[in-house]
Amino acid sequence: MVYLDNAATSFPKSEDVLNAMKEAFYTCGNGGRGGHPLAVKASETIYGCREVLSELFGTAPERIVLTGSATAALNIAIKGLAVGKGDALCSVMEHNAVLRPLYSVFPRRLRILDIDLNSSERSLQTATKKMKDGVSLAVFTHASNVCGIKLPVKELCEEAHRKGIITIVDCAQSAGHLPVNIEELGADVICFPGHKGLGGAMGVGGLAVHPRRELNFKTLIEGGTGTASKDRFMPPVLPERLEAGTANVTGIAALAAACKALKLESEKEESLRAEAVKALKALKGVTVYATGWDGGYAPVVAFNIDGIQSEKAAEALAEKGVFVRGGLHCAPLAHTALSTGKYGAIRASFGKSNTAEDVDALVKAVAEVGKI
Repeated sequence: MVYLDNAATSFPKSEDVLNAMKEAFYTCGNGGRGGHPLAVKASETIYGCREVLSELFGTAPERIVLTGSATAALNIAIKGLAVGKGDALCSVMEHNAVLRPLYSVFPRRLRILDIDLNSSERSLQTATKKMKDGVSLAVFTHASNVCGIKLPVKELCEEAHRKGIITIVDCAQSAGHLPVNIEELGADVICFPGHKGLGGAMGVGGLAVHPRRELNFKTLIEGGTGTASKDRFMPPVLPERLEAGTANVTGIAALAAACKALKLESEKEESLRAEAVKALKALKGVTVYATGWDGGYAPVVAFNIDGIQSEKAAEALAEKGVFVRGGLHCAPLAHTALSTGKYGAIRASFGKSNTAEDVDALVKAVAEVGKI
């Protein structure tokens, strides 16, 4: 088996992750819901995860909000920071976890930024023109989940900050693959999944808030926090304000274990992506998308085999033991921008367990499926 679907979830998970889940399962109660040893153990486990994430992303532990997924984190951030009657801005490369909340909150006030697929500088210039009067919120993917292009989010956030625009960065495809430091990026909020590049289990994600920026979050979900139970409203402070209900302690323990062992392998993963792009482009009858971008990539490549729908091609590749994903990847505007066609594209996404032999297996399987 050659697993090349790490953009959906990393695989395989480490023994450390499984062992942390088992320990939490047998030793943790409900964090913040009592003073007995099991509840205390859960609280310590949750705070330990905040600590390791805060160190990874460059903020304070109290500014790490744990959620059920990156999608939940993006909804909390977007809907919680939608301000007044201002417009919102995003790019055509966004995932539906960004697009749908924005469409919901800003149905007639959403400005969508076109990307020049060969130039990050020209894309930045276009964005600067769009960041004119009336924009109050900007949301950008750090790296495309379809083709891997890395947007110039640092420069985008700097320009937005100069104009008083709140910024949210979707790090679903960068966290764990690329260096992500919220202060260096200049974002107000970054959102991340636990189960992709970070290597944790499914069911946990989160958002990190800039350590020195005060943001007034409206609450999306209200409920128990284990503190200030007499108050009619959610606590005003983070993370309690945005964490109603019982936490997924086993998943949080797994994420902490994964992050403690995390080693960025950006150069190796980019090398594999580059090798795959070069070899796939050499095959007659294969189209590879967004290969001229000058701003860097996450380890994701999108391509099609002429005459075969992407999902059918992905099924055929799976029969040969190569696991990729076909379709629109929950990012329809990105596929329109890339001109992949009605049925989207095949996506191969690399992770820490992949090797050069996996690239060879992918290219050989594509050649066989396309009878090239």
